[in-house]
Amino acid sequence: MIKWLLMTSLAGSISTLLLMLFKARLAAKYGGRLYYGACLSTLLLFILPLQFPVPALYSHSMSIEKNFVDDRAKGSVVETNKTINEQTQPSNPVTTATEENGSQSLSVDQWLLTIWACGFIVTLCRYLLGYFLYKRKILLESKWIDSVEKLDVVVSDVATSPMLIGFIKPKIVMPNVKMDRADYEMAVRHEWIHYRQKDAWFKLLAVWINSVHWFNPFSYMALANLSEACEYAVDEKITERMKAVEKKRYSEMILQFAANATPALNNHLVDHKKLLIRRFRLIMKKNSGSGKAFSGILLAIMIGAASVFTSSVVFAEAPKPLTEYSGGIKTYYNTAQTLEQNVQSTLGIPSPTEKNRVMVKWRNLYIDKEGRKIDYFNRTAPYYKVELKWQEKGSAVASMTNKTMTIGGQTVTVAFGDKAVAYKDDPVIEKMIDNQITFEMNYQTTDRRFMYDHKAFMNELIKRGAYVIDEVVAPQQFTYEFSQTKAGGQVGAKPLTAYDKVEVQTPIFKGSVLLPKQPDDSDGSKGLQIGNSFVLKPGETAAIDLKETTDKTPTISLAILDETTGDMTYWNPAAASGYRFIFTPGQNGVNHTYKMVASGEQQDTVKIEIFTYQTNSETAK
Repeated sequence: MIKWLLMTSLAGSISTLLLMLFKARLAAKYGGRLYYGACLSTLLLFILPLQFPVPALYSHSMSIEKNFVDDRAKGSVVETNKTINEQTQPSNPVTTATEENGSQSLSVDQWLLTIWACGFIVTLCRYLLGYFLYKRKILLESKWIDSVEKLDVVVSDVATSPMLIGFIKPKIVMPNVKMDRADYEMAVRHEWIHYRQKDAWFKLLAVWINSVHWFNPFSYMALANLSEACEYAVDEKITERMKAVEKKRYSEMILQFAANATPALNNHLVDHKKLLIRRFRLIMKKNSGSGKAFSGILLAIMIGAASVFTSSVVFAEAPKPLTEYSGGIKTYYNTAQTLEQNVQSTLGIPSPTEKNRVMVKWRNLYIDKEGRKIDYFNRTAPYYKVELKWQEKGSAVASMTNKTMTIGGQTVTVAFGDKAVAYKDDPVIEKMIDNQITFEMNYQTTDRRFMYDHKAFMNELIKRGAYVIDEVVAPQQFTYEFSQTKAGGQVGAKPLTAYDKVEVQTPIFKGSVLLPKQPDDSDGSKGLQIGNSFVLKPGETAAIDLKETTDKTPTISLAILDETTGDMTYWNPAAASGYRFIFTPGQNGVNHTYKMVASGEQQDTVKIEIFTYQTNSETAK
């Protein structure tokens, strides 16, 4: 939210500044209506977080993991015929990383948002209260005198100049002064054009944007500039077929009504006296041709693009440093064995003396568009699912399509299986390889219990082996990983993508929720119930989309409880962000009442959606 405010505020401010600096020239050369359109476009920059993909002004250096991490953590699957000897397991890296964030006091961001919200409410109320009080005062002392195409014209002693007031049923308000018929008709037509252009609604949008960006002086300038440009556009429309004498008469009529400004939401015929001279010059000027209009539109687009580009550069985010639990892919190393034993087992070289030989593969490894592993602290959208391994160079080169890559001065042989060869030159796959090799060549641990030289290990793997990509899967082909429940139902999980749209049958919950901290002795049943309890009928599946978590609570405890039997149907103690979890009851579980219970590693807010839908072939495994 704060980043959105600052980014849009900067883009809108730059565009507003450019339009105001060259206001006279732009309006004179390209016309009032085009300038008004450019000002309206600037309003969009204050609310739309447009951004170009540009490099950050600063960059993170490649991270070197300093804390000990679990070599058998997420991302690598260890396959063995027999269980390997147990090693002392380290503490949960996520818990370690978040212990210091346990304070429940308001964060700096929350304080800033609170201050912003107060400023927004005060500013908006000031505008609206001033407007409605003025409108009430005007209309209480007014009387009907005319109508123009179903638009009432009233006269008021309070009004000092002609104006259009109101949104749903607007009225043209005329001051109670003596004027001839020609001036009256020009004034009414002026306000009628405001009505046809929906200027009152555009000004309401500008007031709302100004209230959103109440802390930014340029938002006040944008509001004032829009009001001025609005008059330019009406003047141009009403005088486009007038002769010089008629334009002069129209200008004299405007001058006659020169008065103090009224509240920001009104459309009144006159503005502050110091702005009248610009209006008169534009009125007396010849109309712009279509060629100039085209170049004016092009110039407005260029101003907007320059503003967005500048904002994009300022707010461009450098990638997070690679760590074991933030995008880094690391090859498993068994510290109970020698370097040579680890190299042989990683490359799949059989050993006559070792029966418990370990083979390392990465299965169900999801990467983002930057080639980084998706995990606890890199919760970005999945781009590919890949299956990786190291293999002895001779066998890999002989049986697979291969190529070489130079990374950090090392020549790495990369081999592609039949299900991955189509991605041989894919830039995301190349980024993944580069990221992993670079990260692993710099990886080290300071835990004295498991000290080893990971760089020497990698040097041997690169020298004697090939980096093998067995399979690459695109998001539209992601499938669920299923398991059975004790009651005969099934649960599944897969990364949430744009291809996972289903027709919601029963919405249960959608939004942000503050989860309590999970008790240390919890079995999953303790926590906050999310949404109402629900009944799963035959042919129905429940889905839980965990859309967003934070670094403070990257995973949550998620449980499905059967209220009919009192049993726990499903419990995931570390449900990851960006995943969809589904549950389809077995025959003994249909027509039962269920509820969702969740808690966090710390008390924190997460975004989640829970609903039911008709079971389809993909989820009925």
